Amino acid sequence: MLVYRICRSNYAGDMSGMGAKLYGGRWNRPGVPVLYTSFARSLAVLELLVHFESKSALKMPYSIMKIFVPDELIIALDINLMPKDRILINDDRLWRLLDDYFYNKNVLALRVPSMVIGEEFNVLLNPNHPLYHECSVQSIEAFSIDERLYLQ
Repeated sequence: MLVYRICRSNYAGDMSGMGAKLYGGRWNRPGVPVLYTSFARSLAVLELLVHFESKSALKMPYSIMKIFVPDELIIALDINLMPKDRILINDDRLWRLLDDYFYNKNVLALRVPSMVIGEEFNVLLNPNHPLYHECSVQSIEAFSIDERLYLQ
């Protein structure tokens, strides 16, 4: 399966998950490396936009990475384990879910629902997994974001 990641161009090609490890994310606490990807380019754009704090972020140079992940190594999150109430940023419940899948169940790639569009999916990649080398960057291209997408 091909998944997509949009990032600042100076990080294009980086598969380490170091940014998420340093700062944490919706699904991971600081200290846990994760590479956040999406099933579609369009979802990757929306997932990026929700983190922008100013219109100036649109002007930064971005790249889109197309990453191959073997289908058989992608495990879907058991939706019944998701919290039933509103999920906030830095929600320890999601962090514990990811920890369980990555460390107890030894999962390489976890399919999770997007919080932006709940019927679509992101794939969280585990850089510490012994089969991580099976994931490979297929292409990296410059990517510009249309300023009309910034609505604030």
